[in-house]
Amino acid sequence: MLSEYVQEVRDLLNDSSGQFFDEPKLHRYINRARRRIAFASGCIRVMPPGTQTVPRQEFYPVGNWTSLVQQEEPGVQSVLVVRSLAISLGGAGWKPVWKRIVWTDFQTRFRVYNSTFFGTWTTAGWWTQYGVGPKARLYLAPIPAQRVPMEVDITCIPNPLLDDDDPEPIPQPWQDAVSYWAAVHALMQQQRREDAQAMATLFNNDLPFCAAVVMPQLIETTYGSVIRSA
Repeated sequence: MLSEYVQEVRDLLNDSSGQFFDEPKLHRYINRARRRIAFASGCIRVMPPGTQTVPRQEFYPVGNWTSLVQQEEPGVQSVLVVRSLAISLGGAGWKPVWKRIVWTDFQTRFRVYNSTFFGTWTTAGWWTQYGVGPKARLYLAPIPAQRVPMEVDITCIPNPLLDDDDPEPIPQPWQDAVSYWAAVHALMQQQRREDAQAMATLFNNDLPFCAAVVMPQLIETTYGSVIRSA
C-alpha cells in the first residue's frame, strides 16, 4: 500500500521520476496525512472483544485495551478516544449504552462521594474520559460491584507504514484522501503556498464526501420515522 500512496503523491506533484522528492520524505508526509485523516474522521473504529468491568474499580486506562484492539485491527498503533460505552446490567443480556458527560461535571456530581458510589445497577450509568490517547482513563459511576461484560467503541491511531507489507487499517474511501494531504506538506516544503492551499481544498472537500458515502446522517426506517445514524 505504501508504494501506491507514493505513486499517487508523485502524480499530484508532477514528479513521477522522483526528481524533487525522495521516498523517505514522502513516507513521512504520507504517514502524517494518514494520522490526520484518522484524527479528523475517526475512520479506524474498533470494538475489542473480552472487555469487562472490574469489581470496585472506578477508572480504566484505555491503554490496557491496546493489545485487544491490535488483535482485531492489525496496523493500529494505539487508542485515540472512546466513542461510546455499553455495560451489561448485572450480567444480564440487556447491555444499555451509558451516558457520557464531561470530566468536570463527572467530578462534581460523582467523585465527591470518594469512591463510595458503587453497586449493582438497574439502569444505565454515567462515564467520562479524562485525557486523550493511550494515556487516557475512563471513569464510571456507579462503580461496578461485580465483573460484567463491557463494550467499548474506540477510535484508533494508525501505525506508520514502513513498507508494502505493513497492514493499512484506514479503510476506503478515506485512503483516497491520503495523497492530497501528503502533497500539501510536499508543496509547503517547496514554499509553494498557493499550490498547497489548492491541494488542501481538495483534501477538505474529500473528507465530507467520504463520510457522506459511508455514514449518511439520516436514514428512513420502514415505519416512516427518521433516526440519526452514528
